[in-house]
Amino acid sequence: MIGALVPVILAIHVIVVVFLIGLILTQKNEGGLGGLGGGAAGGMSGFLSGRAQANLLTRVTRWLAVGFFGTSLFLAYADAHRRQAEPLVTGTVSTSIPAEPVAPAEPVAPAEPAAPAGQ
Repeated sequence: MIGALVPVILAIHVIVVVFLIGLILTQKNEGGLGGLGGGAAGGMSGFLSGRAQANLLTRVTRWLAVGFFGTSLFLAYADAHRRQAEPLVTGTVSTSIPAEPVAPAEPVAPAEPAAPAGQ
């Protein structure tokens, strides 16, 4: 039953994340950089004013954050309680150990650098 809900909850999770990112980026920053949607440059300055805009954006951000954490917890729970565990890497793993290490036929001496011509 949980497995059938995972794609639906995952789609809701992605939608919530996109709206949450967009909403956070449109809020006015009280720091030194200003906001994307405020000021004389246009944006959302005429949509709502002052306190009403702050209350609405704060409430919507809060509920989107609750939805984000809720869907994240559900997806983590669903992943931890799958019936069959699927390996991350598929294929065969060789567990045999070679009988003895293979040594090179004869040691190779390091080559000496050639002297420049004319000296």
